[in-house]
Parts: sequence; structure tokens; C-alpha cells
Amino acid sequence: MANRLSPADVLRLNRQQARALAERVGTAPIRALLTDAHNDLRKRIDAATRGFDPATPTGLREMRVTLAQVEDVTRSLAKDLGTTTARAAKQVAEVSVSGMTRYLSDAQRAYGSKARPLALREGAMLRRAVQGAESTVLRRLATTEKAREAEQEEGGEAPDTAPRISLDRETSVLSRYSVATIGEFETQLSTAVAVGKPWLATREALIQQSPFLQGAPVSWAERIARTETMGAYNRAGWEGIRAADDDLGDMVKILCASFDARTGWDSYQVHGQIRLPDEAFEWAGGLYQHPPNRPNDREVVVPHRKSWSIPPELAWRGDGEVMAAWLRDRRKGAPPARPDMTTVPLDQFGKG
Repeated sequence: MANRLSPADVLRLNRQQARALAERVGTAPIRALLTDAHNDLRKRIDAATRGFDPATPTGLREMRVTLAQVEDVTRSLAKDLGTTTARAAKQVAEVSVSGMTRYLSDAQRAYGSKARPLALREGAMLRRAVQGAESTVLRRLATTEKAREAEQEEGGEAPDTAPRISLDRETSVLSRYSVATIGEFETQLSTAVAVGKPWLATREALIQQSPFLQGAPVSWAERIARTETMGAYNRAGWEGIRAADDDLGDMVKILCASFDARTGWDSYQVHGQIRLPDEAFEWAGGLYQHPPNRPNDREVVVPHRKSWSIPPELAWRGDGEVMAAWLRDRRKGAPPARPDMTTVPLDQFGKG
């Protein structure tokens, strides 16, 4: 759908995103995200121009189109900040749209490069200044580990400030990154999401920030990138559900898993779980408002209304399927009890 938008529509969507975010969290975090995106794009464009980066001609043109959008939004936000009220700012933001529209239209005709809206909201979800300790899965892991260490040292109870996440060997190591390193990861990831940076470039940027990752399997950096990207989009989607519920009053959120040879037994167990927008989902490892509940989790949140029937693809999986996946994962004994699958009686759905 985004590729069918006109350049003018793309620019207006970018500006609307930036204004809405700035009104919610302040201009500083959004300007910082735009600055990081600008610097990253300039660096990649320069490397590609000098032949140091294997970007294709089409990729280079797309980076230039994206850079033009970032610069346009930055100017727009600066004008919003420097003029009068928010109402007047929306009028000011339209003044220079015609010139930038011509630029994007010319690029589209000359190179076939489609302008896509920036993912500013999703990128902002990975910024600590916007989301705090909930900004990334890695930061939540680090918070959990610190709370556990504090509990052991003081002999008291650790504050329940983060989801309980089952740590395998790889994840346990990743959870012990320094706060500074996690901050660098968040900068790289938020920039990548906001401007649609390719997976390979994102993975390499993460590796450059960590000596540990430089000696680890490439799949570890890939895992971080994919998990955190899923987290950003699901967080943005969850906030959208909450906003829609304010208007409609009958929204719910439903967990949807992907099923293939890599799907874990617990995803079979929680697929189709239904909650009100502010209620937490539940799995064997604890509570979480939206996926991912652990690294490499591929579940998504589906927005739904009580007035709609539950579609077949969101139907709960049977206990037999859960047990088959449990045994396939070479687990012993019986799986943990299935959590409550819905807090909303099923007879309330599909009544128009």
C-alpha cells in the first residue's frame, strides 16, 4: 500500500508522525532519532559513492530519497518548534511540501525509486528516551538480571519491573551487555527501523559495536536485529490498539504465532490468546504486554473488535498439538499448564 502513495502523501505522513510523536514524548528524542538517521544515511551514501559499500545503484538512489525525507521532517519539526502554536505549526509544515514533492517525483520518474513513509514511530520505540527500560528486549533482560543480582546481594525481593524471560545459554550472555553497549545497539536498531536499513547492514552495524559479537556466530547479531525489530513494530501496534479502543470501546488484542519447523511448543500453547488492550498476555515465562516475550520470538499482536467473529486462523491449538511440539523440542515430562486463553467471554464476540 505504501508504494502506491504519492510523494506528497509520503511527506505529509512523515510530518504527521513526527508531530504526533513530538507532542507525546517531546521534540528532543525525535530530533535525536532524525539526527542519527541523517548521519547513518550520509555515511552509507558516502561509502557507496566511493565504492567502499556494495550498494546497488538502485539502493544508493533509495538512500538518497530516504535522506531527503529525513531532512524534510527535520526542517518541519524545527519550524514547528520555532513558530507559534501546534495548530499554526501544521499550516507551516505544508509550506515547503511542494518543492520536496517535486524532488521525490523526479527521483521516482528517473530511477523508479518508490518513496515510502519513514517508520518514525516504530524507530522511536527502540529509544530509551521514549520507552525507558521497555525500549528493547536486551534492556529488559539487563533490567531483570540487575534485579536478580540486587535480590541476591540484599537478601530481599527483586522488583517486578520486567517480564520473566527464560534465559538459554546464548541469551544469558547477551543479557549481560553493558548499559553503554545496549545503548549503542538501540541507536543502531532505531535508525535501521526508521529508514528501512537492509538486514545485512543492520547486522554489521551491531557487530561493530560489540567485541563479543565480533567473535560470536553471525546468527547472534541477526537474532538481536530481528527480535528487536519485531518488538518495535509490536509495541507500535499495541499502542495503536489502545488508541483505537479510546474511540471504539470494544478493542481486544490477540496473539498470533507463525507455524513452521522452528515454532516453539509455547507458541502453540498461547496462539490465539485474547486480552483487553491493557491486560498482559501470559506464557510459561511470565507476563508481557506484546511480543516478543524472548529473543527470536515471532509472534505478533492482531487488533480485533468484540463485534467481529474470531477468524479460524486465530483459533486455539489443541492440547495434542501442544504436546507434539513439546516432544519435538525434546522436552521431558508434561508441558506447563496452559494459561488462561481469554479474559473476554467468547460469547461476546461476533454480535455486530
